[in-house]
Amino acid sequence: MSIFTKNTPFFVFLIVLGIRLQNALTISTFFQPDEYFQSLEIAASQRSVGAGYITWEWHHALRSVLYPRIFQGVYSLVDSISNALNLSPATTAELLVVAPKVVGAITAALGDVYTGLLARKIYGKEAGTYALLLSLFSAWNWFCSTRTFSNCLETTLTIIGIYHWPWKSFSSKDLTISAILASISFTVRPTNGLITWSIGPLILQHLPTLPQRLFAILQIIIVSLIILSINGWIDYTFYNRPTLPFIEFYRLNVSQSISSFYGTSPWHYYYSQGLPLLLTGYLPLGIYSFLSGLNDPSSYSPTTHLTRLLAVVPIAFMTTQHKEVRFLYPLLPIFHVLIAGLGVPNLPKKTTKKWILVALMLGINLPVAYYTSYVHQRGVVDVVNWLRHEHYSSSSPNKDGIASLGGARVGFLMPCHSTPFGSYLWNAGVRDDTPSAWFLTCEPPIGIPIAEREEYIDEADEFYNNPTDFLYRRFGRPPLKKEEAKEGQEEDKLEGKTPWPDKLVTFGATAELIQGYLRIGRDEGRYAECKRFFNSHFHDDWRRKGDVIVWCLT
Repeated sequence: MSIFTKNTPFFVFLIVLGIRLQNALTISTFFQPDEYFQSLEIAASQRSVGAGYITWEWHHALRSVLYPRIFQGVYSLVDSISNALNLSPATTAELLVVAPKVVGAITAALGDVYTGLLARKIYGKEAGTYALLLSLFSAWNWFCSTRTFSNCLETTLTIIGIYHWPWKSFSSKDLTISAILASISFTVRPTNGLITWSIGPLILQHLPTLPQRLFAILQIIIVSLIILSINGWIDYTFYNRPTLPFIEFYRLNVSQSISSFYGTSPWHYYYSQGLPLLLTGYLPLGIYSFLSGLNDPSSYSPTTHLTRLLAVVPIAFMTTQHKEVRFLYPLLPIFHVLIAGLGVPNLPKKTTKKWILVALMLGINLPVAYYTSYVHQRGVVDVVNWLRHEHYSSSSPNKDGIASLGGARVGFLMPCHSTPFGSYLWNAGVRDDTPSAWFLTCEPPIGIPIAEREEYIDEADEFYNNPTDFLYRRFGRPPLKKEEAKEGQEEDKLEGKTPWPDKLVTFGATAELIQGYLRIGRDEGRYAECKRFFNSHFHDDWRRKGDVIVWCLT
């Protein structure tokens, strides 16, 4: 059985793209804030004032702007189409939300196809088909591959680069392509350099003479410097100064341990949780294939190189305190290749037993993919979609026939970055061209010695430590109905307090902390529940438990 013999890779890509488009356009859950705040929010902030939120990383030149620039170009394309077709602001806003998903689908489809092509190149046509199917039926890929994480682009660039790596015979052209993709991957995520450094030196084993080895090294250096120089110019257009984001990334996240402010994990995390989450139902075959690769008698074979890569990278990542499963994402396609080449061929020969094992794998993968992609943590996405729709449905056309952009003031009383923000609201949080939507922030303790960080409290901590005090200091006394208003409320307005939001958004757990102060459920209270969204059945953070609730000022 082989997909690639009867059909060209491009035709296969079109079929896979259709599947990934359905994946991207239907996925409705939240995973990690970086899906938005390291890509879409930056691009949105460049499109219009107040549209996106720029986090601390971008103020300290911690990341390259290359990836957000892609979405900035996508937004510009949407604007051009909208202007040419004279589309309404509401329709344009919907296209601005959908367009990045299409980019995610294209990225994911390329990753799927090249996973199959790499397996075919190393292990044969049948292995190529198995690898492609493994990639398509991966629960993790369905859940994550079409999202706008920089890790997703990194993963696709990595597998394409490894495909072009001159595995069996040296090719200057292939080495150039591979070096270009590796350099771009490094600029997108500096930690990707670990992959290049893990297998890069192994290429020298295929070159018999010293001059050939030196030429290959020189070629890689030249290509890398050209790509880094181009990226440096792109970053200059954003930061307005020369920057080296990968150095700042290392200085702050590693040497100063700023990343640990957002959570730490035990040393064994990548083995006890990371790889099992990536592989899900494929885990037994993944372990078997990895061990089989370690026993490969040839130290020069692609199997040995890929297995060493899978062994070295998780160990290197273990040295950092802040760990996330998506940091290992570029390794997943390599696992699929090894499983297709080493694991699947060694399944039981009897058809019945083989199909039982396949059914068990799918029996784990499919429910996990469905639950994580369409059920768990969907309320935080549903609420910003609702706020956007509510804004445009209630906006009235001005004299030019264009809907008013004077959006409702919205406040998110949630842990920081709990929802998409400007890149999904699109003017629903803007009033008179000024941002009026806000959320509780959690800026890290940059510049504070590690020994003194235990006493550091960010804005979100301030709120959860004492919600009543926080609300009073920021807004004053709670808004009450006129006939119930107490003496002194007018004075609060004169003290420079922030006006109470037209809508407050909370989790169910947070609602319990503010209901008393805001008189919710009592006759004099002006806030009342106007919308509720299911979010999750469980959560490891008590602050995020319960439904997502919108409280409207009446």
